Amino acid sequence: MKRPLVAVVSCYAIGLLLAEIFQPPLTALFISAFATLVLALILPRFRPLLICLLLALAGWTNLIFHAAVISPNDLRNLIGNEAEIVSIRGILTETPHLKISDRDDQQTEHSLVQIRVAELCRDDKRQHAFGKIIVTTPSALPENFFADQSVEISGVITRPPPPLAERLFDDRDYLQTRGIFYELKTSSTNDWQLCTPILSTPPLTDRFLNWSKRTLTLGLPVEDESLRLLWAMTLGWRTAFTGDIADPFLRAGHDAFVCD
Repeated sequence: MKRPLVAVVSCYAIGLLLAEIFQPPLTALFISAFATLVLALILPRFRPLLICLLLALAGWTNLIFHAAVISPNDLRNLIGNEAEIVSIRGILTETPHLKISDRDDQQTEHSLVQIRVAELCRDDKRQHAFGKIIVTTPSALPENFFADQSVEISGVITRPPPPLAERLFDDRDYLQTRGIFYELKTSSTNDWQLCTPILSTPPLTDRFLNWSKRTLTLGLPVEDESLRLLWAMTLGWRTAFTGDIADPFLRAGHDAFVCD
């Protein structure tokens, strides 16, 4: 077989598609996967077919596992579907990134970040909690908030909004496939606090990104849209994508053509 990974990926993708259509109990999927593995070991004649089935079951089980309620402290058991004012403690799974939106010919900024929740506080009562959430905050967060930092945040926790109309991108469904079922909305950066242990040094990836941005800026008079697009294309910097993603690239290409 010249391209064995094609078969592997195809079988795994079939399992993911099945998980979107059928949601059997997680225990049944684990038992089926274990039985398939045993059969593959004792029946060499049917081993290729059984391995393909095992890969499909792996994709199926993985997606169902991300959506299953396993812990009694799962946020879905503690909160439900109603919006609440809460405080959460947890660890940043990534460094917050700034998102710029165009609205009424004006640009607004807000920070987005994922947090792995460890504790939930409401009505002055604290309890252990389990799950990942998305946190949105107006404006940019200070630089001492980065990946692996422990934080406490206050705001309104709610389910992500459904699409505004049929056939539009379903952000709620997209997040649920990644095990994220809630969004915490804060009013300002004042709702954020660092918790012990407080880390003093950002991750190596963040330091490399900041160094690369400074290096690409050398010799340029100002930070403009073309420079931000260069950061986006070379470093994966996402802040440059505002509104229609194609517009900044088209404007930058037009400006370069005019200069030539």
